[in-house]
Amino acid sequence: MKIKCFDATELPIQEWQDGCGSSTEIFCWPVASDFSLRASLEHITHTSFLKHNIEGERLSISLNKDPVSLIDQHQCQHILNDIGDSYQSASCDSIKLELQASPARFLNLEFNTERWSAQSCVITQKQRLPIGQAGVVYILAGEWSISGANCKILNANQGGLWLPDIGEGIVSPNTASSILIWVAVTPC
Repeated sequence: MKIKCFDATELPIQEWQDGCGSSTEIFCWPVASDFSLRASLEHITHTSFLKHNIEGERLSISLNKDPVSLIDQHQCQHILNDIGDSYQSASCDSIKLELQASPARFLNLEFNTERWSAQSCVITQKQRLPIGQAGVVYILAGEWSISGANCKILNANQGGLWLPDIGEGIVSPNTASSILIWVAVTPC
């Protein structure tokens, strides 16, 4: 399997029932309610709660330069101050998002902890995508070349996803100030 490229502007948007935001599902694997991996983009316009599921973990990665406050079910506050800051919690936890500046955007990865662990980082330089891992890259700025994928170039609001069975790939910035979020998903 090759790295599968996506353009977030072409994916369906699902408005939240409370009217405070929307979600764009990037992928769900396998495609079922008992998924093992699910990635989505969240666009929050007003203080609200992250959608919660019965099982698994959620890794929420800030795509904002402005701080966002997350308040967990124990009323502990966690502040994500910059792009790439992340917060991990159980998917069933009720996490309140308090916006410091509106709107806020997140890249969320939900995963089964019996099968996967996940971590994220901000990348600005050439990076080899490791064999034997799953993952997601999401472009925030600039233009990137990608090898081992069904596309050659990625720009802002585009990305790629892969499962552990791919050969290796490489992402390389083509322009100055190129930034992407890389989520590495390792089998347990």
